[in-house]
Amino acid sequence: MAAVELTVEVSGSGPTRERAFAAAMAQVQARVRDRVAGVPIRIEPRDIALVRATEERRTERFLGLFLPRTRSDFALVVSVTVHVTAFRLDDVEFAVSDEHLSPIQRLLHLR
Repeated sequence: MAAVELTVEVSGSGPTRERAFAAAMAQVQARVRDRVAGVPIRIEPRDIALVRATEERRTERFLGLFLPRTRSDFALVVSVTVHVTAFRLDDVEFAVSDEHLSPIQRLLHLR
């Protein structure tokens, strides 16, 4: 088992602030898996720093004139510092067992 602390930068967007944040946090596991050797067992966030947050507003109208409403899209980029505990499969020695079939078993595809 190996323990590593690293920082990943993720981004997310959505119609609400909560969905934008959830979309960004959903990317943390994939980014950590790409950067860590082995299989991540535990990923613990230590610190979250906001890099950039934007809100884009637009007004929509029915037939260009009627019923105006304002729509918002939120996007954010966060830097997440995580503590990762990973299991290294390179250190594991697997036992090898060879299977020898007789010609008749091989012909009949029996194990």
